[in-house]
Amino acid sequence: MSYLSWQQLVVGYPNKKPLTNPFSGEITNPGIFAIIGQNGCGKSTLLKTWLGLIKPLNGTVLLNDAPIPTEHNISQGIAYVPQFHTVNRYFHISVYDFIKQGKGPSHTFKEQDITEINSLLNEWQLNGYGERSFHELSGGQKTRAMIIRAVLSKPKMLFLDEPLASLDSCCQQQLIETLETLTQENKVCVFIVDHHLENFNQFITKKIKFTRKHDQEISTIIM
Repeated sequence: MSYLSWQQLVVGYPNKKPLTNPFSGEITNPGIFAIIGQNGCGKSTLLKTWLGLIKPLNGTVLLNDAPIPTEHNISQGIAYVPQFHTVNRYFHISVYDFIKQGKGPSHTFKEQDITEINSLLNEWQLNGYGERSFHELSGGQKTRAMIIRAVLSKPKMLFLDEPLASLDSCCQQQLIETLETLTQENKVCVFIVDHHLENFNQFITKKIKFTRKHDQEISTIIM
């Protein structure tokens, strides 16, 4: 069984030049997999393609040995932390209700769920923010709320798009240690796109590197 596999995958957008050459790969064990490379080379696009939010230009993707879901519909057991500025700025919902979405629409909340949420709010320095509107939070606070929602969902796979950029050094360390705990104790497979991983190399299981020659617009991906 594999967490994620892809064959002859090409990522990009319709009617535009592809961002990558075809490449194949497979992830069969939990760990923290860092997607690195220069700006504009296609890292976030790859993440969204793996999730099924963007259709591949070519090739196939399997999540948990099954085809990726329909566009804009993320599979169960998978959590996604996007860049905070891509979240609707007019998203009028309380922080508490936003985080509760991590349990899914059909979940019946019990006392232990509330206790867990309050504990996570305190752990991520959002204690007292539960009743505030999500869109009023700062960028770093939005990112922390999205991390809490993702952790609450108990995912098998977790995708994060540049979460460290909006966090201070203390919260950066906390996030990486949280991801390490998830991989070690809960066997979660984590994929993270970021430019701020230099100080956390000891936590990275493997790097997926985008490389691009100066005279080319298409990236080659090395694992």
